[in-house]
Amino acid sequence: MASGEYFDRITFQGNAGDAVLIEITSSAFDPYLIVLDQADNVLFQEDDSEGFGLNVRVEYRLPVTGSYTVVVTSARPGEAGGYSLSLSAPEQAAAGPAKGVPAAGGTPPAQAPAQPSLGGAQGNAAQSPALPAPQPRTVTGTVVDTQGRPISGSRVWIQPALTTGPVEVRTDSQGRYVASSLIDVPYNAKAWAYVQYGGRQVCLRLGMESPVDYDAFVPTAGAVRNFRWQLTGPIEDLRSLNEYFGGMLRVMNTNAYGGRGRLEFTFTPTGPRIDGSAVAPFIRTIDPAREYDIYDLPVGPYRVTAALVGADGSRQPVRLGPGIFDTGLDAIDIDWTGDGTCSNSNGLGWAYVWLNVPE
Repeated sequence: MASGEYFDRITFQGNAGDAVLIEITSSAFDPYLIVLDQADNVLFQEDDSEGFGLNVRVEYRLPVTGSYTVVVTSARPGEAGGYSLSLSAPEQAAAGPAKGVPAAGGTPPAQAPAQPSLGGAQGNAAQSPALPAPQPRTVTGTVVDTQGRPISGSRVWIQPALTTGPVEVRTDSQGRYVASSLIDVPYNAKAWAYVQYGGRQVCLRLGMESPVDYDAFVPTAGAVRNFRWQLTGPIEDLRSLNEYFGGMLRVMNTNAYGGRGRLEFTFTPTGPRIDGSAVAPFIRTIDPAREYDIYDLPVGPYRVTAALVGADGSRQPVRLGPGIFDTGLDAIDIDWTGDGTCSNSNGLGWAYVWLNVPE
């Protein structure tokens, strides 16, 4: 790939509604999965699957009949080695959710619903009419943006924790939703919002009011689960995978600076954040001997500079490049976007910078 990863392509045929289980394991590198449709459009991507370590295990329900391609690659450039790929059709697929809806634990299919009007409703969530008390076997709640304003058109999943088949509903103009006629089994609640950013539609995972709200619950007496657009913070049900609502920057060639001090990165905003708000310049620091990722950055456009800070406090500028073969610059502009796929993670791709290797 242009970004330095090797890859294999494996093509298979499938029918609309088929559930396909894809597993990739390797002891030689950190596997990364990309699934393409017949026109080579990206349907979804997966790195480290929950409960599967650095390997990949994902179940996906095919949206249309046709040819699909599995791309097996690595999470980091230059990695190579042996791997095992398994493609199977679970026996329970016939009893799974309706066509176009992924099975439990899978990735929501890419869709293009009506664009929500973020902040279109007047006032904030606290001023909206109060929700009625939850009824038995019913989950209700609200979805608001970072300013507390209702988000209409958000996707909300009330997903069984033990069986397949999520209940999907949409929020109304006041950001409210109701999922009713549920059965007495454990459920998990999740929600996403579609946002136009950087000229593309991205699907953002939404946060919840409390860490315990991410846990499974049984709605026998009814339940309330409210959602809020978060710019930063851990995604509680993905803590073991180090997933955050903020963007991630992968810094390449950090090993060349190991043992020489710490690397300090200054982020200067060049525009508003993804929700339209402003952020002041800030600094993040990593130990190049053991770190190469900067997590949970408030998503927005930045100009980034870097410096090597020695144990004695000395500072040495470090030049940065957008690609492995690009000439290093004193500063580099970064931003994030997504492919529009709704996933368990934040819905955004990673940003990359390459450090100039010292002579």
